[in-house]
Amino acid sequence: MLTQKYGTSSPFSLCDYLKIGVLRLDLPARTGGFCLEPEEGGHVIVLNSALPPTECGFCCAHELGHVLLHPGLNEQAMTDLTNLCTQKLENEADYFAACLFIDPHLQDWHERFDSLTVEQIASLSGLPERVVRLRFQEQLFQNTT
Repeated sequence: MLTQKYGTSSPFSLCDYLKIGVLRLDLPARTGGFCLEPEEGGHVIVLNSALPPTECGFCCAHELGHVLLHPGLNEQAMTDLTNLCTQKLENEADYFAACLFIDPHLQDWHERFDSLTVEQIASLSGLPERVVRLRFQEQLFQNTT
């Protein structure tokens, strides 16, 4: 598991360990971030510099999910050039991000979150409620972290 191997669930630290560049740039308001695979090799995650810290962390984790789960795929090109549904890829990246931030295997998980509602977990973790709900649909996905 990625988080056990590197001893962190921080998407920024994981990017450092995995040699994935992270840039913060001025992007259109509706764009949280995206990942690039330059011709020279490697990956770069680009995040909107206007994102608040919690959203920035989630967006970085989401894009890291794309880098690790969907290497070589470009969601925008797939949308523009094919009839493939990219929502599955987005859900997988969201699930990956949620697994980084909500890990029931962590020692203090039960003390912190066990008796909380989805809404409360979302508020404490900084994740969107839809992502918290997705996290608890584990039977739909393989464990990816």
